[in-house]
Amino acid sequence: MQASRTKENLRFESDDRSPPLLSLLVAAQCIMLVLAPLVLTVIITGKATEQGDDYLNWAIFAMLVISGVITAIQAVRLWRLGCGQMAIMGPTIQFVVASAAAASEGGPELLATLIVASSLFQFAVAAWLPFLRRIITPVVTGTVLMLIAATLLPIVFDRMIDVPEDASQASGPAVALVTIVLSTILALRAPGLWKLWSPLICIVIGTIVAALLGLYSFQRVIDAPWVGLPDTKAPGFDLSFGPEFWALLPTFAVLSLVLAIKVTSDSVIIQTASQREQRAIDFRRVQGTVGANGIGMILSGIAGVPPT
Repeated sequence: MQASRTKENLRFESDDRSPPLLSLLVAAQCIMLVLAPLVLTVIITGKATEQGDDYLNWAIFAMLVISGVITAIQAVRLWRLGCGQMAIMGPTIQFVVASAAAASEGGPELLATLIVASSLFQFAVAAWLPFLRRIITPVVTGTVLMLIAATLLPIVFDRMIDVPEDASQASGPAVALVTIVLSTILALRAPGLWKLWSPLICIVIGTIVAALLGLYSFQRVIDAPWVGLPDTKAPGFDLSFGPEFWALLPTFAVLSLVLAIKVTSDSVIIQTASQREQRAIDFRRVQGTVGANGIGMILSGIAGVPPT
């Protein structure tokens, strides 16, 4: 029985030292896996909030920096923050609809204020984790996440028909269909590690199909500078605390609680996968994971970008 619980193929646990070159190669693979979905989430949120290219440049830049900082905190376990394991942080898709509502009601300033305010719930969850886990169960969290995904469908359909004037209206749905079919096949039939690469593969194939149908502008890629800083800065805060703030705060608070429980589940999974022998879950590390994510939400609010 004990032998069946031992992961013989796990070369290094989270507290072991691995060769620097191997660590660098694994880090490069992780960046390749998460970079495309990370940028895509920011773009979806920016387009849903009807922000321009200047905001998107700033949001992508700020989110890359914030994600890197919080990922580093998770890895090194800074004081009571972080899990001491490889937990790659990035923007969450759950806040897209709420962010669009906040930006339409009060602009990026209101959105930034709501993100910072709702981040306080992350620290509350970290402090009261044993109690809240009995109330917000994985079933509740999963149901809320599915409902959030359903609310994204109108935004997705709007983006499918948003094509250049000289392109066919059917080209957008065609690209979406190819990407969905490919992702479904990879999710169901891809062996082993290929499933991890399926999001990146689908984005690459979808981009190629879009280029063939005339939906991709190569000139913008050619003209874009390779090195530089965005001109747009953080939008600041709306401290008037008007009726729009109080109307949207409960929504952001619930989403923050759901996100905290999801982070809790992710931390437990990461901790279990990082051990050769099955051991009891260290909930101090779980609390550190949620606390570090709360710091990420505060930084995201200050920058006016989607929360981690």
